[in-house]
Amino acid sequence: MRSSSSSHPCLAGGGTAGSLLRARDWAATPLGPVDSWPASLCTVLNLVLNSKFPMFLAWGPELVFLYNDAYAEIIGSKHPAALGARFPDIWKEIWSDLAPLVDQALGGTPTFHENAQFNVFRNGRYENAWYIFSYSPLLGAGNEVNGLFCVCSETTELVLAARYRAEENQRLRRLFKGSPGVIAHLVGPHHVYDVATDAYLRLVGKADLIGMPIRQALPELAGQGLFELLDKVYETGQPFAASAMPVMLENGTPGQLVERRITFKLQPTFDERGNVTGVFSEGTDVTDA
Repeated sequence: MRSSSSSHPCLAGGGTAGSLLRARDWAATPLGPVDSWPASLCTVLNLVLNSKFPMFLAWGPELVFLYNDAYAEIIGSKHPAALGARFPDIWKEIWSDLAPLVDQALGGTPTFHENAQFNVFRNGRYENAWYIFSYSPLLGAGNEVNGLFCVCSETTELVLAARYRAEENQRLRRLFKGSPGVIAHLVGPHHVYDVATDAYLRLVGKADLIGMPIRQALPELAGQGLFELLDKVYETGQPFAASAMPVMLENGTPGQLVERRITFKLQPTFDERGNVTGVFSEGTDVTDA
């Protein structure tokens, strides 16, 4: 005899996943007939089915897996067979990674994980995927743990895009460093070197400046007005330009200053909100000319 799940309030709404759940004969499963389901299970299941955010719950000793349409997109070809299956069977390829987290939730301790990586099998192949998710214990009427509840989102595209941007940034930095111009970018109110070309390093006589504030990296500039110019550009957001300005530099010989004539421009850099984040310096050593 089939359960009356087609009209039961435990399975109200919920899109395609809800329709599939309502069509199932739950009497033949570890959950038993829908009429026997506890109120705590019904409450959470309705929350899951009527949410547009990926969610699932795993209930009972068998960890019966119930989820919504948004989560179906995450598991790909595992859907719809995963509906009502055992949690360990659905994600058997990564169960050794998930089991300790599941045990924590079933022990009453919620967990949160950001950009966790797993090698999952879906859509006919293994692939690396990243997720942000939380496991929370589901409590029964007597405060006993009857299962776990998960809110999750796949972040694979975001992680890979961030990696691509980082790699591209490194590539551009390498190209920038080899530029023939006397160029540097300093960030923050203390003017910390972010990038500097080889030509810039040769001019100031330093092997490396990256990560150092300019007052620490080039203390010989004190009293020459350059620190104050950088401060003004950073504070006002207004650029500054100079032609054949005399600058005294150690140029690789500590304690021995050499005058160089520099034509340069200081240009503020901004974030997406229009706040000044640094100063871009571009110049030419015109001493010989």
